Amino acid sequence: MANGVKRVRRTPDEARRLILDAAREAIARTGPDGLRLHDIAAAAGVSHPLILHHFGSRAGLVRALTREAIAELRDKLITAMAEPHHSTEELLGRVFEAFRDGLGQRLAWLATIDPDGDQGGSTMIQREFAEHLHARRVAAAPAGTTITQEESQFLVHLIAIAALGEAIYGTQFRRSAGLSKGPETDRRFWAWLAALIRARTTPA
Repeated sequence: MANGVKRVRRTPDEARRLILDAAREAIARTGPDGLRLHDIAAAAGVSHPLILHHFGSRAGLVRALTREAIAELRDKLITAMAEPHHSTEELLGRVFEAFRDGLGQRLAWLATIDPDGDQGGSTMIQREFAEHLHARRVAAAPAGTTITQEESQFLVHLIAIAALGEAIYGTQFRRSAGLSKGPETDRRFWAWLAALIRARTTPA
């Protein structure tokens, strides 16, 4: 081959994986502005036309990254919900941890790039978690207490917003509120939020 350079042959799945990994790393380094197809092609060691072949466009790549991030979040939440002996405080802790390590920020950035993208997976995650929380609340409710599905959905909406906000701006928000940073403050907050959830299960 010309110049003695040996062409690397990859399967379609391998090429797709390389492209997604390079794009995810680009977002982690520079935010949404890092999603430039020519730069991603160079980082992945593939051609720009190959990215278009696999994803169709920059928007197609963004939606693939979004689906991947949502699947990662879903796996973490499903694992948390699969533990039947977790207290409400522990379950909340697992939910908040699921959004950390850059995942919440990545989801938020991807949403800013493509606000009308495929969000079906995210919707299903919240629905599954709402059903799980609702079942727990019904099982723990005193006799004669009415637990509505909508209220459980509202609680999950509140938890998701809080967990996402914590993952992105938690340090700044804590500082501005005069709260200390650290696992002990996390535990106290989760206990406080769990108490709110239990209070909504108590008959008036």
